[in-house]
Amino acid sequence: MRPETQFTRSGDVYLAYQTVGRGDREFLIVNGGLTHVEAMWDIPELSGFVEQLAQVGRVAFFDKRGVGLSDRVTELSTLDISAQDAIAVMDAAGLAQPVLYGPTDGASQCLATAALYPHRVSGIVALEPAPTFVVDKDDPWGFPEDVAQMLQQMVARSWGQGILLAMGAGVVGQDPRVIAAFQRYERMAATPATADWWVRCFLNTDVRPYLAAVKAPVVVVHARGNAKALVSHVQWVADHLPNSRFLELDGDLADVSMPGGPILDELEDLAAGTRVGGAAHRQLVALLVTDLVGSTTSMSRLGEEGWRRLLEDHRRMVRAALTRYAGTEIDTAGDGFLAAFRLASQALRCAVEIRDESAPSGVAVRQGVHAGEVSIFDTGVAGQAVHVAARVAALADAGDVYVTDVALALCTGEHPLAEQVGTRVLRGVPGRWRLHRLASSGAPIAAAAFPEMTGGTP
Repeated sequence: MRPETQFTRSGDVYLAYQTVGRGDREFLIVNGGLTHVEAMWDIPELSGFVEQLAQVGRVAFFDKRGVGLSDRVTELSTLDISAQDAIAVMDAAGLAQPVLYGPTDGASQCLATAALYPHRVSGIVALEPAPTFVVDKDDPWGFPEDVAQMLQQMVARSWGQGILLAMGAGVVGQDPRVIAAFQRYERMAATPATADWWVRCFLNTDVRPYLAAVKAPVVVVHARGNAKALVSHVQWVADHLPNSRFLELDGDLADVSMPGGPILDELEDLAAGTRVGGAAHRQLVALLVTDLVGSTTSMSRLGEEGWRRLLEDHRRMVRAALTRYAGTEIDTAGDGFLAAFRLASQALRCAVEIRDESAPSGVAVRQGVHAGEVSIFDTGVAGQAVHVAARVAALADAGDVYVTDVALALCTGEHPLAEQVGTRVLRGVPGRWRLHRLASSGAPIAAAAFPEMTGGTP
């Protein structure tokens, strides 16, 4: 679903933005912190939220001036300038009156945009907005001056080590995979000098003069587990908005904005008055990934034309098996398949047939089967379950079918016999996963003979 990055001008500055989804409902994401619109797609915890929102309508998001792929600047960015930038992206993306979403300093920019351009904003979900981020006589909840200076020094000194994640990560920030991904994300988003510039902009933010002019409905959200934001601080913003609703959620800042979470419901509710988009476009499916082993050697032995005929015969056989077991072909990458099934037992039986039918023709296939929730798109499926199935297939040897505990636990009635092969680490996926190998005999046994599901737990 990775879209092409586009650029638009706001004054003398070029802003990088992307759009996904389609339909009449419109959304603009004004992310907090420092961002990179292309590197975001390498982090499922970030991209999954955008993918799900894109099932509800058209979504635009951008790198704010000074960061990511947008032009670097030297002067401090103000909320007036940020609002102009948001409008420039809306114009370029063809968004007439979107619902805006932003966390922390992104929330401030959403509120300023609605105040200065009320006819362009239909609603806002503001996560952890603050009146200002530095304490003064009218805002006793902000950072004291010495703490603000310490924050600036810490960001400059530790930039590229996942500091933004540590500042509001919650449970997800304890995952080594996520930490490593965010470290790279930070380095792509900004240099230490740019990060220092952003902190100064952040600490200079004061949304109080804009609140009374915000006419659009606003859902003000506070994460109970976010120790960096006091509930009274966020509640003050809600109390000073003409049309707001205050919402407290369990978890930390990152936890409440994960894919499938309540933030998505609030955005859809403001745009369409419904709360079913995220769930309606997610399904529990069994996934089968196949991969041919030794393709290069076989091509050298058979020649290009001979290998092409063999591959065509193999694909016909696989597609016939998918039809027999009610599988849906999702993608054909190289010489392998990704397929989805309504029942895990169908995926297992299909895998056995593909394995057994391939052997006599000299084609060695390794396969992986997993089951889990996926996001459904017109062009296919997405989600961690797809990555798990692919990683499981990659661990299998030629002629083997590896299956996760999750897939076996969902089998009802009879299915092919399997034997445990132990726990494995799947590249890029948290935790250790207990895997099984389908026996060559394909003899059916009752599902109750398998142990309880234990895989996938970090």
